Amino acid sequence: MRIVHICSVAPPQGGGMGAVAYQEVRRLRALGEDATLVAPQTSSASPTDGVRQSDDGWSASPSGHADMRTADVGVAHLPAYRIGNVGRLMGLDIIVKDADIVHLHYPYYFTAGRLAALRRQGKIKKLVMTLHMDATDKGWRWLAAEGHRRFFQKRVLDAADLLLVSTLDYARHSSFAPWVEDPRLHELPFGVDTETYRPSSLVPSPSSFGIPEGAKVVGTVSVMDRAHPFKGIDVLLRAAAILPPDVHVLLVGDGDRRKDHEQLAKDLGLGERVHFAGRLETSRLVEALQDMDVFAFPSTTRAEAFGLAMLEAMACGVPVVASDLPGVRAVAQGAGLIVPVNEPVALTESLRRLLDDPVSRKNFSKAALSKATQYSWDNHVRVLLSHYQTLCA
Repeated sequence: MRIVHICSVAPPQGGGMGAVAYQEVRRLRALGEDATLVAPQTSSASPTDGVRQSDDGWSASPSGHADMRTADVGVAHLPAYRIGNVGRLMGLDIIVKDADIVHLHYPYYFTAGRLAALRRQGKIKKLVMTLHMDATDKGWRWLAAEGHRRFFQKRVLDAADLLLVSTLDYARHSSFAPWVEDPRLHELPFGVDTETYRPSSLVPSPSSFGIPEGAKVVGTVSVMDRAHPFKGIDVLLRAAAILPPDVHVLLVGDGDRRKDHEQLAKDLGLGERVHFAGRLETSRLVEALQDMDVFAFPSTTRAEAFGLAMLEAMACGVPVVASDLPGVRAVAQGAGLIVPVNEPVALTESLRRLLDDPVSRKNFSKAALSKATQYSWDNHVRVLLSHYQTLCA
């Protein structure tokens, strides 16, 4: 079966959408399927000539860390007309020609419209869409996203043969709500690699991230760029400023807004208590998660729909404090505490509650680990492949 996944980002760029597309394509290929991930060319990726498949691959996480060239996933980086993560891929019509399944990771404005048109014209055999989230931003970008949702989204989604969502909770509270009862829509939660992300089996040792011995550690993993303003790093920093001085913050990730966050940490008097680890390879990311006493997930808008990084922390046995957002709360439920959105004081109180109560923290740690084992990329891809086979039967 020839399968083409299309996403507005792909590793080594950070972000959950690209990480999901990567995992699906890599694991489909491991099952013997002819799967390719297509994404726009960036300054960090060499262009594919528009029709040929590259054998370059990456091991990626939502934080944007990357192990380069694992050579186990096909990635085609196409030239594109783009503004941020919006744009039109050049050569798209050629690369989807004769594919059995074209799988779009939505939203990807303009490209989504073109694929929908090709499906209506019968030039795509089967079109699958994973509805990741409602894009949010400010100014003209918000107006553009809202305009698409209002005037074009129905026509785009109605062209799909199959619609997938990570949680029905998110779907019901998003612009995708009109499709929740549509028989084409199915819930398919994302996964976590529990062989990689797991609690440390070693005796606790001094942190390798500059955190003093005996400190309590709150951490998070996030892309820190202008395409992800909803990650709530500023909310976490303002909450940390209220926490006792023995609480340190470990931030994993990078991007063009990192300097803004570093400056805010200094302005809040947190210069010695906030540790910016940058992008990390997988093994180091796991070490960072294992160093955390609590994982904070303070996202501020419905652009956050699931929480892959949070799930990786749960798989390492780290209890979470997460925003009360649709989808996010479904993943976090039982693994920690849910807090109101964009309220640093409420976040502080919940972090303090877990940090000061070792018994509760241990109980939530066990619950987080147990819940994470329910999410499996292998199961996810088997169900996904079953959907494909049903469509092509």
